[in-house]
Amino acid sequence: MERIQKTLRLLEEQNIDALLVTSESNVTYLSGFTGDSSRLLIANQSCYLITDPRYTEQAKNECHKDITVFEWINDKRYNSLTYDFLIKSLFIQRIGFESNHITFQEYSEINGEKVPTQNLVEQIRIIKSKDEIENLRKASQISDKALENTLSSIKEGVMEIDIVAELEYNLKKCGADNLSFETMVLSGKRTSLLHGKPGKKRVGNGDLILFDFGALYNGYHADISRSFVLGQANDQQKEIYDCINNAGKLAINSIKDGVEGKEIAEMVRKQIPSKYLEYYYPGIGHGVGLDIHEPPFIRDDASFTFQSGMVITMEPGIYIPEWGGLRIEDSLLVTKDGCEPLNLFERNLIEL
Repeated sequence: MERIQKTLRLLEEQNIDALLVTSESNVTYLSGFTGDSSRLLIANQSCYLITDPRYTEQAKNECHKDITVFEWINDKRYNSLTYDFLIKSLFIQRIGFESNHITFQEYSEINGEKVPTQNLVEQIRIIKSKDEIENLRKASQISDKALENTLSSIKEGVMEIDIVAELEYNLKKCGADNLSFETMVLSGKRTSLLHGKPGKKRVGNGDLILFDFGALYNGYHADISRSFVLGQANDQQKEIYDCINNAGKLAINSIKDGVEGKEIAEMVRKQIPSKYLEYYYPGIGHGVGLDIHEPPFIRDDASFTFQSGMVITMEPGIYIPEWGGLRIEDSLLVTKDGCEPLNLFERNLIEL
């Protein structure tokens, strides 16, 4: 209940009586419940996990004993019947809601004085507990092993979607509960698509091959990117790879508690040769945990300071249309004196 107590203190600072938590990840973080289609109502004296009969037993098993499991009245989900009953029962005057995690329809079902909040729970989640760090480390280790086991299947003529199938099989075989997000494997010129979809393109000799994927483990996400060349890399591929690799290494060696996020973003940008700056994507990292993308976000206008216990990604990349793109991404644990990579797959260029 420590996480709920922290949330209550933040609510008190804003003179808010209660918070309706609608983000699935925030519900899980605060209550321990891992199902969906549910809401969490946090008030000073009471906490209710609101769900439907499909999840009642699971919720009672997973939630802290001080959290009351409450079913939607008449099984009408996200409805004023339930919200009105609890708001009146708990004498709530000002109810906070997660403005970036609610539909207008559900917002309309909440009566009374409604106070928008944004990233209130996320600012607590930004510092990971020991258990969270171990889950993230395990997810990263599974991802490393799955990629290692997949590389031998990459031959000239193999389709991108076939490589995806092999990688996803290996993720599950190595211990992943699920995929962290939709697996991306692109080749050749298609690697310039930052978040492109794998297709039936066949890998050719000399092609760049870009992987972006991760394992989901105990609800926590891994996020790793690696770039390879099938056969011998040409001079420009080597040049850009070394540029991105060195920029990432510099950032990894510079991140520690107390360093400003924008300082790292500026440092990485300065490593990019001017001829490639127009192809450089400035969003070079983000927090990772129960969500694949969560605060903080590392970019030129970042306003945060790194803190010990954050888990973030570092993923500089250059993407040239009709040529291709390169990205190298690691998940990192920020510590007092530096940062610890959670995935340890080889960073130097591998020619397959």
